Amino acid sequence: MSFLSKDFLDFIKPDCNRLNFIQNFLKQNDVETAVISLEGKKHIYVKFPQNQYNPLFNIKTVVAHYDRFENSPGANDNSAAVYMLMLWAVKLSRQYDFHNVRLIFTDGEEACPDGITSQGAFAIASLFKKLDIKDDIFVFDCMGCGDVPVLCENKIPQKAGNAFIKKLTALENKAQRIIRTAGNGKWFCLPCNYSDNASFIAQGIPAVAITVLPSSEVSDVLKNQTPKTWKNLHTQNDNIDNLWESSFSLSMKIFDLLAQQKDAAK
Repeated sequence: MSFLSKDFLDFIKPDCNRLNFIQNFLKQNDVETAVISLEGKKHIYVKFPQNQYNPLFNIKTVVAHYDRFENSPGANDNSAAVYMLMLWAVKLSRQYDFHNVRLIFTDGEEACPDGITSQGAFAIASLFKKLDIKDDIFVFDCMGCGDVPVLCENKIPQKAGNAFIKKLTALENKAQRIIRTAGNGKWFCLPCNYSDNASFIAQGIPAVAITVLPSSEVSDVLKNQTPKTWKNLHTQNDNIDNLWESSFSLSMKIFDLLAQQKDAAK
């Protein structure tokens, strides 16, 4: 896997302190961070320069969990997305134009013994709700294996009102446009296991989750079968041998298109 850097290989080592790794990597590249401690979980907030935000446009909150399943390398789930977003953060911090990106690396996505309410992002979503933050929420999970960008189908709560559904549909349409462009017209909307988007939706905040899959495995999901890529998750098979260089290029294209997205604030 010659396309993978030494930093990435260090990031997936069993003894890696991933919180420290992310903070140190970004600090070495002149990107400030802060740790948000909520209910025993430590989330990393990237502090971009204030001049990179324009109040006339929507803020886009980008979320990716940095924790991994115990005893798994977690190369795809979720090291690939996190590492690419770290590189993206460095790139954004050095640009002169505004991007309106709020970037959060979350803790506690994998260990949820009590369901969504014990997910690390649930406390963040609660804080967003309390502060009445109305960002567009984009969650990225398992972005390292595949050539097809996938928008995960959201499970809308039965109690959801028309206003919530309208906002979620608008956000899904934005996400579709981005991944359709990045995938040169090739993309899917598929049922997926929940990620941090579930916590925001549970709090009544629209959020979308994006992943990638090999085109040869999309049909498995359509047939209600588990694709090989997802079978590898949470196992020792979630390793560098199953990462695609082209997935990294595709993901970075999605991130860049998202940064370029400029919608007037309401």
